[in-house]
Amino acid sequence: MEKLSEDIWIHEDELKLPGTNLSLRMTLVRLTSGKLWIHSPTAISDELITQTIELGDVGYIIGPNNAHNLFLKEWVSAFPQAELIVSSGIPKKLKLIDGFKLLDADFNNIWAEDLDCIHMPGVNFFDESVFLHKKSKSLILTDYIQNYVGAKQTFMQKFVLGPIGFKGICIAPPLKLGFFHKDKAGFKDSLERIGQWQFDRIVVTHGDIIEEDAMATLNRLSGRFM
Repeated sequence: MEKLSEDIWIHEDELKLPGTNLSLRMTLVRLTSGKLWIHSPTAISDELITQTIELGDVGYIIGPNNAHNLFLKEWVSAFPQAELIVSSGIPKKLKLIDGFKLLDADFNNIWAEDLDCIHMPGVNFFDESVFLHKKSKSLILTDYIQNYVGAKQTFMQKFVLGPIGFKGICIAPPLKLGFFHKDKAGFKDSLERIGQWQFDRIVVTHGDIIEEDAMATLNRLSGRFM
């Protein structure tokens, strides 16, 4: 567990895929209430459980988009007192009947003192929500923006993933394709609202954290949808 700034920590991990490893990042925020808010959990371990407990009482476990569900059940089992809050496609994937709240356009932001939250509508493939940790001025994303600058050039990265758009600092390629967007106006509006936030870094889930020109980077990449 690495402290990023006051009341925010990250944990780095990797997911083995055919021909390459995909970097993963979990983000933890200690809320004003003292509860921990866990974004996109990575694979759990006894060491990680111990480190988490040392930081505080886990209050919320977040599945921020439909592609980030692999380790949610492990974390819920380890911290059954926590609320599970997930994007719309995750309950079906995990065969959840109850015991969760949906993170969607109607979600009541119960963390407003610490975190701003905006749902990005109209892209059901991801159904992502993004967050701003106000105290550290950190924008927390899942798949919308990814960072492959300096990534190890495996065969898969060089000849398959790179050519289809997973290279440099990029928007996830499926989000670039207009036919995935069912609500283009709503998606544009969410990006305009996110663009009004003030932040110094972008904490991506895949790749290195973006520390330089964070707001300009977001606006440049989002410009294609405006």
